[in-house]
Amino acid sequence: MQARIISSFILGLAMVILFAVPSSAKKGKKEGASIPPKISAEQAIAAIKTALTKISTGKAFVKEGRRGEKKLEVPLVLDSKIVGRIALNPASGEILSKGIKFQSQQVSISPDQAVAAVQQTLPNFQVGAARLAKDGQWKVGLTLKGAEIATIGVNGQDGSISTDWKAAKDVERWGK
Repeated sequence: MQARIISSFILGLAMVILFAVPSSAKKGKKEGASIPPKISAEQAIAAIKTALTKISTGKAFVKEGRRGEKKLEVPLVLDSKIVGRIALNPASGEILSKGIKFQSQQVSISPDQAVAAVQQTLPNFQVGAARLAKDGQWKVGLTLKGAEIATIGVNGQDGSISTDWKAAKDVERWGK
């Protein structure tokens, strides 16, 4: 009788574990194999500090939303590849902190003025913190007056500066 109770308990415990473990997994998330980086966060930051003097601006472009709202951006270019972007207030030309979604129905400054504003502040850019992205790439922040204004990717395997594919696609679409 006691053996039957113990085996029933073990069977019940096994059933609980069997059904509890799969339900704890995140549903709808694709878990790919994460590649651990070979370079450290400090090495990624050093790579950006070295590249910062070589970064230039591309041609400014205006993105237009479905309701006519406009966003003004200037791409950051390194060795003829787009590595990031800077968002500007379309009404005043002020450089915006990353995450601020300022939209306007009109763009009051010209693309040349936007590029000039970013070029003028390029020497004041500082390198911020690094964080590890899902794909084993380091994302290093660029700051201006203590606020993050852009991020640049650093390959976690070899330390090279990565192309910002989303920014490059936006330049291709909107930078006519």
